[in-house]
Formats: sequence, structure tokens, C-alpha cells
Amino acid sequence: MYDVLIISPLIFALMVMLNRYVMQNTMAIVFVSILAIVSLSHLFTTIDVLQASLPHLFHNIFMFIDFILLAYFLWQGIAKKHSLVTMFAVIQMLLYTYVISLSPTLLSSDILVDKVSSIMYLVINIVGGVIIIYALEYIKSEEFSKFKKSGFIAMLFLFLSVMNFIVSTNNIEIFFMLFELTTLFSYLLIAYRSDELSNNNALKALWMNQIGGVAILLALVVSITKYDTLYFDILIKNIDSTYLLPIALLAIAGFVKGASIPFDKWLLGAMVAPTPVSAILHSATMVKIAPYLMLKLSPAIISSGFASITITLIGTFVFFAASMLALSKDYFKEILGLSTIALLGLMMALAAIGSEESITACLVLIVFHAISKALLFFQAGILEKVNHLKYVKEINGLVNHSPILVFFIIIGFASLTLPPFGAFIAKFMAIESIATEITRNPLYVLALIFIALGSVFLTLLYFKVVTKLFAKDVSSKEDNHTPLPKLYMIPSSILVSLLIIGILVSYDMKLLSSTEIIVPSLLIAIVPILFVSVLFKKAHRVKEYHCGEKDELELSMYYFAVSDGYKKIITAVAILLILILVVGAVL
Repeated sequence: MYDVLIISPLIFALMVMLNRYVMQNTMAIVFVSILAIVSLSHLFTTIDVLQASLPHLFHNIFMFIDFILLAYFLWQGIAKKHSLVTMFAVIQMLLYTYVISLSPTLLSSDILVDKVSSIMYLVINIVGGVIIIYALEYIKSEEFSKFKKSGFIAMLFLFLSVMNFIVSTNNIEIFFMLFELTTLFSYLLIAYRSDELSNNNALKALWMNQIGGVAILLALVVSITKYDTLYFDILIKNIDSTYLLPIALLAIAGFVKGASIPFDKWLLGAMVAPTPVSAILHSATMVKIAPYLMLKLSPAIISSGFASITITLIGTFVFFAASMLALSKDYFKEILGLSTIALLGLMMALAAIGSEESITACLVLIVFHAISKALLFFQAGILEKVNHLKYVKEINGLVNHSPILVFFIIIGFASLTLPPFGAFIAKFMAIESIATEITRNPLYVLALIFIALGSVFLTLLYFKVVTKLFAKDVSSKEDNHTPLPKLYMIPSSILVSLLIIGILVSYDMKLLSSTEIIVPSLLIAIVPILFVSVLFKKAHRVKEYHCGEKDELELSMYYFAVSDGYKKIITAVAILLILILVVGAVL
């Protein structure tokens, strides 16, 4: 059934392009529904691990695709006069040529689908599919030709196909090709508006992600020369716990794709793209390669206490640092981007710990984060397209104009920070998992502190945004309501329904009691209602006056700032930890 999830989005993309003028929306919704049904069916019908080998012809085709991709990157670097893109393309060409010249003898299955893959299918196809439905409405207002609009939807389907393949493969060489394809699609989608800023940010995403490609190729060289294989399962089974260099290199590829600090700039730069691009990069696809790869490498990582603690410290430090940076931002999409980077760091840390509880927490966080972040990016797009707002400082009294939009934003942020949602459960489980590791290595105390501080910052972030939603200026008009198109409403409603289903699943898994569900849910529902309808119904936030003149009112929490000096320290610490990981893996 995995092959259906890989091949069908390719067919759907072609059909969308060929039928771009006839019933395109209906077709896309039907295709999305098919992918969702197949993903659910796969989860509930697959019991054992599925393995398969691909014909030799496929390997030759993949080799050809790799060289075409690298040649395209090289051409883009030369044509755009971008030295870093050119340099990394040349390095990858040389390394890949060397890799295919090697002949490993320890062979295995090219396809390996386990329960983690099945869960990833759900995230990719259900959340990704809902994003495509949202994109159908969003793309209407873009100043593109009909062909380019159809191409945008088709490219999103192709993205799903690549992601379904990447979580299915056991072959590191095939994984490299798919990794590079995600880099290609992110480059093309970020640059889709073709303006100067979009092109510059797309090039930044390209060269940074190429670092990940170089890391994978170096891992392949070491794996083949020292372990005589290019397959994940054989490498992990035979890994020498005193020489984890290929694992460390693959982990670095994960850090790059997950936009961990210091590689965060490419993902933040992706905000210039149409909002569905941000949603699909941040939630359902692309960045989820990072925690998935860490989960795949987890058995090898935990074989070395050094690798486990180092990756855990890197992940939790990124969680803390990115959460703090998010609190200092005002651009709505940038806030969402940094919170994504933070939670991806936490996911990778949980995978590196490798206990049963931490793996469960990682998977819960992957699923809930995908739903919540897609929901929030939908609202960011609606704010821009319908309300013409981009910054938190501009959303004063939004509840008076778009109460439904405010409801979705509140649910989105609450589901990332508060009980009874899965993200809160995962963070609580993460604290428990790390606390149990402290007796084994006292350095886990640092990871625990990072998680505690990061969680506080994310909670403050929730209240920072929510209080602005209900704040009112004197000039606000309560009767000026802005209706939302159906193809904005339906995807957002589906995601809220998925969050509710997730709560029920958490209860069924005994992760939450009924009291732990009911009480927080009532508080989340009642407090905003009281805020807007009773306590502050007639209150207006006004500016202070001094000597008869208006003065700007600045609230310390809202204008929480991080100096450039602290940002440099954060980057330096992140780079140092990664260097320690590589050096320690060799020594």
C-alpha cells in the first residue's frame, strides 16, 4: 500500500495540470480524500514491518535523477552568481561520483515501512492534504497565470509523493536523492512569486539545505568504506559505538532540514512564499524529515551515551533559544516559524533519548505539532489575504471583526502550549523522560532546564498573542465583521476536529484522565468568553497622555527583546555543540 501513497500523488499532480480549467477544486479534494483513506487503511491493516527491494532499473533511474538535480543546482548557482550554491553543488557532484564508484556487499531491502512510517503517512497525507484544500482558495488571489496556479497545486502533490517515499526507504543513497528533491521543491516554492526577496531567500534555502546533502554523502562514504553498506538497518545494526561518524553526519543532515540553529535562517526566509508553502514546510512535510531521521537513527544513537546526551542537549537548547526568540518577534509568521524550530529541536532530543516514553512523546509531538501549526499558518494566511494584517501589533480587537478567525488562532496556540492537547502531554512526558536519565548522566539537568524555560516562553507567547486579539482601540468598530470563504473555513474546521480526536486518542491511550481533559478545556473555553463579553466589554485600551500629548505605551512582555549579542551567543553555542558531536563521534 506504500506504493499507492508514493505513485498516486504523482498521477494526481499530472491530472491537475492537464485539467487545470475543469473542476480542478473538486478533483483536488477527491485526490486528497483518497490519500487520507489509504493512509488510515495502512495504519490499521499493517501489523508487521513491510520490506521490499526495487529493480536494478529503478536504481539507474535514481542515479540519473541525482545527477540532473545536482546539475540544476550548479546551473542555478552559476546563473544567479551565488558562490555558495555553486560550491556545494560541485562538492556534492564529486562526492556522489565517488559514492557510486564504491561497491558495498552488505545489501538489504530498499523499502522498509514500520509503525513510525505509518504514523508519518498520516501526518503527510492528511495534514498535507488539508493544506492543499486550503491552497485552492489561497492561490486564487495570487497574481499568477492559470497555468502557474495549477502548477502550484501540482507541486504540492509532488511534495507529498516525495515525502511518502522518504519515510519508506531504507536505502541511504535513495534517501539522499529524496532529500535533494525536497530541497528542490522548497527552492522552487519559496521563489514562486519571483520577486527579488523571494529569489534571495530561495537561494539561501538552497545552499543551506545543500549542507545537509553533503553531510549525507559523507555519511555514505564512511558507511560504505567502514561498514560495507548503504542501508540504514545494516549500518545501525553493525555500528561501532566508539565510532559514530556516519550517524553524526546523518544527524547533522537532520539538523539542517529541521532548521535547527544555526541553520534556522532558511526556514524563516521561507515566510515570503505563499502561506500554503509555509504551512506545508512547517507542518506536514519537509522539516518533519528531521525528527523522523532521528527516530530512525535512535537505536544507534543510544548505543553511545555521548551521542545521546549531545544530541539531546542540542535539541533542548534549540527548543529554549528559539522559544525565547519567538517571544521577541512581532511578525506573525516569524513567530510561528521560530516556534516550529523550537518544537523540532524538542522532537529530535526526545528521539535521541530513545526510551519508550520519549519515543512515544516524540511521535505525539510530531502529530499534534503538524495539526496545530497548519491551523495557525492558515490563520496567518487569512490575516494577510482577508484582514490585510501581518503583525501582532496590528491585531488589536480582531475579535470584533473576525471572531471565528480569533477562535481558530486561540485553539492553535492553546494546542501547542496548554492541556489537554498532545503538545503539552509530549512536553510533560519529555520532562519525565529526561528526569529519569539524570541519574545516568548529570548533564541531563541542563536539558531539563532548557525544556522548562522553553515551555515557559511558549506559554508566554500564547498569552502575548491572545491578549492582543482581545485588546481594543477606541476606534474599533464592533459591527464590522469579515466573512471567511468556505475553502478557508473547511480546512481550519477539519484541523480543529483532528485536535479533538487527538484528545480522545490520548484519553484512550491513558495519557490523560477525564478530569485532566474536562477542566482545562472548560478554562480554555470560558476565559476568552468572559474576557470579551463580561469583564472588558466596554473597556478600551488607550494610549497614555503626558502634558496633553499622546505617548506610546510599551508593555515589557509584548516588547520582550533579545539583543544581537545574545543572538550571536546562541548561534555560537549551537555551532559548538554540533562540532562537539562530530569530534566526539570520531574520537
